[in-house]
Amino acid sequence: MATIRALLSLFIFSLILPLSNAQAAEPPLMTLNSPGDFKLGEYSVWYEDSSAVMTPAQALALSSEAWQQSTSEALNFGFTHSAYWLRLKVINDSVLNWSIWIRYSLLDYVDIYLCPAGETDITQCHQKHGGDEYPFAEGRDIDHPNLIFKTPMTPGREYNVLMRVQTSGTQQIPAAFVDDQTLEHELLNNNIIRGGYYATMLVMGLYNLFIFFSTRERSYLYYSAVTLTFLMFHMSYEGSAFQFFWPGYANLNHYALPLMFSINMVFISLFVPNFLRLKKYSRPAHRLFRVYTAMSLMSLVMLPLTPYQLLVPLNNLLSTLLLISALLVGIRFWIQGQSSARFFTIAWAALITGLILANARSLGLIPTNTLTLYAYQFGSFMEIILLSLALGERIVRLQKEQLEARQAMMKSQEDAIQYLRDYEDLYQNSLTGKFQLDEDGYFMKSNPAWRKMLGYSDQARFTNENPPFNSLLADSTEQHKLWRTLRDQGNVQGFVVQMHAPGSTERLWVSLTIRRRATNERAAWIGSGQNVTDEHHTEVALIHLQKEKTQALRQLVMGIAHEMNTPLGNIRMAESFLNEEHEDWTEEEINSHLKEGLSHIHDGIERLNSLNQLMKNAIVEENQYPQEKLQLRPWLDNWKQEMHTLHPQIKLNAEVHSYLIEWQTSPDALSIVLTQLVDNSCRHNPQLVEKGELCIRIDFRERNNQFEMQYQDNGKGIDDEQREVIFMPFYTTQRTEARSKGLGLYQTYNLVTELLQGQIEWPRDPEGFALTVRFNLPKEKRTDDMDTDLPLDDLAAD
Repeated sequence: MATIRALLSLFIFSLILPLSNAQAAEPPLMTLNSPGDFKLGEYSVWYEDSSAVMTPAQALALSSEAWQQSTSEALNFGFTHSAYWLRLKVINDSVLNWSIWIRYSLLDYVDIYLCPAGETDITQCHQKHGGDEYPFAEGRDIDHPNLIFKTPMTPGREYNVLMRVQTSGTQQIPAAFVDDQTLEHELLNNNIIRGGYYATMLVMGLYNLFIFFSTRERSYLYYSAVTLTFLMFHMSYEGSAFQFFWPGYANLNHYALPLMFSINMVFISLFVPNFLRLKKYSRPAHRLFRVYTAMSLMSLVMLPLTPYQLLVPLNNLLSTLLLISALLVGIRFWIQGQSSARFFTIAWAALITGLILANARSLGLIPTNTLTLYAYQFGSFMEIILLSLALGERIVRLQKEQLEARQAMMKSQEDAIQYLRDYEDLYQNSLTGKFQLDEDGYFMKSNPAWRKMLGYSDQARFTNENPPFNSLLADSTEQHKLWRTLRDQGNVQGFVVQMHAPGSTERLWVSLTIRRRATNERAAWIGSGQNVTDEHHTEVALIHLQKEKTQALRQLVMGIAHEMNTPLGNIRMAESFLNEEHEDWTEEEINSHLKEGLSHIHDGIERLNSLNQLMKNAIVEENQYPQEKLQLRPWLDNWKQEMHTLHPQIKLNAEVHSYLIEWQTSPDALSIVLTQLVDNSCRHNPQLVEKGELCIRIDFRERNNQFEMQYQDNGKGIDDEQREVIFMPFYTTQRTEARSKGLGLYQTYNLVTELLQGQIEWPRDPEGFALTVRFNLPKEKRTDDMDTDLPLDDLAAD
């Protein structure tokens, strides 16, 4: 906007003609015979006073050869230190009153002398003095920013008008004779347009300033600053600022125009990159306008140090570059499709068009009318309106983008909340215990699975008690190892510890996974725990089973080696003996020794065959023991009869305390198990057998959905250490007397556990040898509604 001066100067410099080349002439006579506006330019002759010291009398006395004829309606001599004199002849051929109106307010000194024709004494001339170096009211016949001087002329009389102009700015003199009626009409129009223009600019500036205070959008601030500083610049250029703000301080006019000019350029150089978002879309253009901002600020600093005649042209050049750059950037962005750049470009084009029309009118290239007279005001007005529309459109677009961004953010927040809810559902409903600890090791949060693992039925009780994490660890060594690992590595995974629930003696084996908190988490430690007690017990049992198998294999190998050693030794000895040559033996002795050797070999082979058969019997093969539905009571009676035949000395009592009639099992395997147990009792208690005091009791009953067989004798029994090895192969305490070579109970164990799918248990503190075998019953055979706690005497027995 401040580029008005720049364009004015460009057109002025480009269209100034070397008026010094005009031919010497007398001014033609101007006849004022009708109402109107008569330009003085083409009726004037001019003289340049380079020393600026010529007096009016000397100017009046100049010969016609010294004067040069003007060929333009509006005289313009550019920037110069000279004073210029104008002279013209005028005759008032009407009864109208006339005034000289100079439509340029920045002239420092203007002196007018109205002399009757033929008058050579300057003191007899009507004199007027004015300009912006005088107080505003001095010399002005009408209170108006422009210089308007009344010229009292007698109708029908000819006058010589002598005018002296001197200024530090542009020497342009757009002067005209205007009658009172025309002057009043034009002043009325001028005041209406000027007042509307000022009001519009002021309202737009303040309105957008208030918007800035409410939105804090800097584009509104820059726009308001551009509008208000341009208004002040325009008022300084037009003279209204001198009229209204400092009418008594004419010396301020030296600084007002360049000051407002520079400030306006500063805000334009800030507004354009902010409005077009050059920092985002064009970094080179953004840097260029930063340079313009620095240069504009520099012009402010130079204001008190630089002469007016040098500073104003420099500002004009800078303003021209700024204006052209803004227009080109706007066109480029318009082509790229930015809707706000369309309004921006049209706004600058409207301003430039108004400036071109105003300058063309002032130079006489186009006729003067309302449009051309107020062209740059219309252009700047359109610029302000269009920029406001562009700013509004840009803000609407930014608001739309912000709304879309907020909607996207809200959608993201909703998704994040949903994710948190899903995570919370997973957290709370997880089968794995989860917890969070603070720096001191107290629980901040836990899920139901963790609380249930520790024996808490509700969260309130757990929160009230809030046991320290360390208090749950049963082994202090494991506790120190856990925290040392966490301190060194920041996390543990699958760390198995033994824990106990508060107020309970039950021990749990828990697999812990703990990590140090992330930066955005409140808890110091985030962890989870899985109850692996069953898995731990299973693993311990497997280890124990593996140990038993290893021990059994070792025992088997050692037993086989031991049992085979004697027969093999006898066979080897007989072989060696028979291989020896004894020439002194008679035939009878030879036959006797052969028979003896063969006898040893035969005994060894028999013992090896017996051992082989025992080992084969010890190996359980399911097809060797067919399954059938066993009538338990009759079968048990038959078995007892067989045992009485084999061991008539023992007292054997075998009873069934159950409603179970049929049992799907292997009768042969069951018979071997019972017979082996009885043989074992008889072999280890020979004294009781001889005295007839060995009592054996076998009871079958149902208990907890299982079929239970209890075996007990009144013998000497076995200690706890023997219980661990009694079922291993070749284990016996009477190796020389044992017929089964320690494989009898080994076979019994295999038949019970592998074929009959039973479990062997040892009663606590029994009298004699006792064990319990539990068999799983099929579901259809279970009698859950039985009273299994009735005493044996009250149960039916066969």
